[in-house]
Amino acid sequence: MFRVCSGSFGAVHTTITCFRITPPRGPAFLHPLQCRNLAMPHNNVARTGLIDASNDEGLLYFDNLAPLMYSLWDIQHRIASFILRQSTTSTMDFVKEKAVPPDLPIEIEQIIPRAKDGGAIVKFRKKGQITNDEIESQVQAYLQQHPIRPWFNPLRPVESFVIKGVPWIEDLHRFPSSRLRIEFEGSDLDQETLYFYFRRYGLIRDIVPLSPASKDLPRYAIIQFVSIRGAVIARTCLHGIIAKNGTKLHIHYEPTIQKHIFRDWLFNHPRIVIPAVAALIAGLTVIVFDPIRTWFIKQKITKRFSLSDNAIIQWLRRTMMSTIDAISGRRFGLSKQVDSDLQIGFSDRRGIIEQLKTLLNETPETFIVVQGPRGSGKVELVRDHAVKGRPNTLFIDCEKITETRSDGAFIKEVSTQLGYFPVFPWMNNVSAFVDLIVQGIIGQKAGFSESAESQFKNILENAAAAIKEVAIDNHKKSMKSAAVNGAAYGDWYETNPGARPVVVIEHYLHRADRNESIYRALAEWASVLVMSRVAHVVFVTDDVGYAKVLQDAIPTQVLNTITVGDATPELARKFVLSQILAVTGESEEDVSESTLKDLDEAVKPLGGRMTDLLALVRRITMGENNKVAADDMIRQSASEIIKRFLRSGNDKSWTAEQAWIIVKSLAKDEDIRYNELLLNPLFKNAKDVIAALEHAELITVLDKDGRPYRIKAGRPIYRAACQRLLNDRGLAATLEISTLTALSSLLITSISKSEDELAKLSKIVAAKPIDISERMKYLAEDIRAKQAKISEYDKLIGTEKKVLATES
Repeated sequence: MFRVCSGSFGAVHTTITCFRITPPRGPAFLHPLQCRNLAMPHNNVARTGLIDASNDEGLLYFDNLAPLMYSLWDIQHRIASFILRQSTTSTMDFVKEKAVPPDLPIEIEQIIPRAKDGGAIVKFRKKGQITNDEIESQVQAYLQQHPIRPWFNPLRPVESFVIKGVPWIEDLHRFPSSRLRIEFEGSDLDQETLYFYFRRYGLIRDIVPLSPASKDLPRYAIIQFVSIRGAVIARTCLHGIIAKNGTKLHIHYEPTIQKHIFRDWLFNHPRIVIPAVAALIAGLTVIVFDPIRTWFIKQKITKRFSLSDNAIIQWLRRTMMSTIDAISGRRFGLSKQVDSDLQIGFSDRRGIIEQLKTLLNETPETFIVVQGPRGSGKVELVRDHAVKGRPNTLFIDCEKITETRSDGAFIKEVSTQLGYFPVFPWMNNVSAFVDLIVQGIIGQKAGFSESAESQFKNILENAAAAIKEVAIDNHKKSMKSAAVNGAAYGDWYETNPGARPVVVIEHYLHRADRNESIYRALAEWASVLVMSRVAHVVFVTDDVGYAKVLQDAIPTQVLNTITVGDATPELARKFVLSQILAVTGESEEDVSESTLKDLDEAVKPLGGRMTDLLALVRRITMGENNKVAADDMIRQSASEIIKRFLRSGNDKSWTAEQAWIIVKSLAKDEDIRYNELLLNPLFKNAKDVIAALEHAELITVLDKDGRPYRIKAGRPIYRAACQRLLNDRGLAATLEISTLTALSSLLITSISKSEDELAKLSKIVAAKPIDISERMKYLAEDIRAKQAKISEYDKLIGTEKKVLATES
């Protein structure tokens, strides 16, 4: 029988509990069984940290009696201590019976357990003449013949060594390590001497002495053992030993990983650490928040939890509105507003709506573009008629997005429209501040902050993922439907065209000159949806240059373009009259012919532009006279043309003279021939000027067979405004003088070139007789003709100056 030490190891304890087991034949294996307590009187050791021993006493160290303790919260050590604490046999009995030869002339007096080191120090008294080295040899030989292998480390048997130094029994938070720091109290020991003392306790990997030039005190050397057990035995047996040269050795554990090495590495490598931390934070943000944001975008598209689309809420709203209309109609004499069929342009745009619905019921292969002048009602046409009631529809209003004044407001508006939640726009300001600090420290930005453009692209990526998931959900429904109805999976979309998501991008290219990157990002994002056939994308724009941006995003496909123009004069008159009668409560038969005639004269110059017609209706219903209201609107439009087009400025792509030529031509004729305008000297090679004026909505260029051929006013009311400007003699005279002066300057420049050429030709003829008379005659005639035009312009300028003298 033998007993295994198992109790509460440590210098401060006075009791120890041990295992008692019945060993099998052959090598002994430690295993917990019966137990009893044994008091060990080593209180003096706990107080001083030193073991008192007389000349006839010695110390043996037994290793591998318990697991090593690598840290204060070492789980393995605590579990093993818990198991061993259930034992009942004393360590002293175990040492006497199984670890020490029976015939060894020593008497075991005391055992000091070492919990951290996983062993125990045995204090013995010698009987007879025997040296410590002989005792060590006999004990080691006995353990080799009768090996003891603990259950927690069966590959390494228990070993024993005589302690040659003065062991330090401490309970500090210093834990075993394979590196030992050997401090010298005296002169340094060389590597050979250190190897001589320490090698017997285990394999040594390296010995690193302190440089002779170092001024560090105390002097020391580092010994790296292969195993931690070897370092533990060496420290226990050699601490406090006095070498042959009189140097005393103080041995301490040196952590394999230096103290604060990780923290020091972080602070010493900010160029690597800070970008890595930024990437880690970004990655965690994506992992945690992106699925949530995708879910919210899906709800925005499907409107699953939208109260405004709830059937009960809609019924209550209709009931309340009908009740309010009925009460207000009886009390104030008001009738129900005009039916949607009477909305501007709807009656003659039924074909456009059907065309758009047909495109939405097909497989998406390219963009659908609804283009028309501002105020033509194209947005309402798409929202209220083409996609109204269609499920899985997402609207993006570029006007609201681009009108924001800060990056935070921009991101917030985009997030609101797409349903992107949660979003933290204020975090980017904090991140930008941190980036500024980091840039001052390491000389470069860490990437904590993102630009508004990159955040916008990230939001679009989430939206694309959400739209794709909606489409996948519809596919899953199609599989169930096909299984029930026996239909083919591929035919489901053909029979259920309304299930495909639709993205409507309104006011596309609004203020495109300031937000080019935003619109290009939208086009590229939309191209991914269309090319993957996930969703239809409808662009609603009043910018005539849309093709350049959209075609770059989807170069292999032809855009499906639907043009929305102004309403016909008949529908415009019907719309205005119906709106006025809805307020007055009268019928059309009650209106006098003179009033109808005045209304026709007021509506005629406004054309069929919905915004202008609504403005006229508001003025008339507020009590203004029909003609006065229309005349005031024309006056305001004329003032707008003066401010925007007829005043020269460095920020404009055209001159006031070029704009005046167009205004004067539109005042005389309903439209201008495109090529005729290019023949004007001020418009020579000026196609970009015409495009800029069209973009600014002064004019509209009409195409025929893919080429521009006619120019009309950008808004119908602009033609009446141009006529008003032409009738303003003072303004017209000022602009005419400026235009004639510009034309004269062009002619003078041309004459100067011809004169220079004539002078060169005269010199050539004088030097060498050459017949170039035809060229000289041509130049002379050209100079004469241009001078005649200059004289004519001067006369006209004189006439206009007389007008200025009489006009205010």
